[in-house]
Amino acid sequence: MPCDHVGPTELIEMAETDLRERGVPPANGMRFRWSENPADGMWASVVTEIERRGEQWVVTRLDRKRETVPDGETGFRAL
Repeated sequence: MPCDHVGPTELIEMAETDLRERGVPPANGMRFRWSENPADGMWASVVTEIERRGEQWVVTRLDRKRETVPDGETGFRAL
């Protein structure tokens, strides 16, 4: 059964799009997060974080919880 939330691949695409739109090249140590409260599924919230290490993105956090994330903390953001 496929996940009903944004996964690492989609987060990497969001990060690269954000950097491209701002004219900023990816650099070692850059970090991005996506957090959401899926409407359906077994988890109340999902948080995914990635970090740029050398030439690639690495997932540094994939957290699924039974508690929701506060509304002001959901969505895409650079860390």
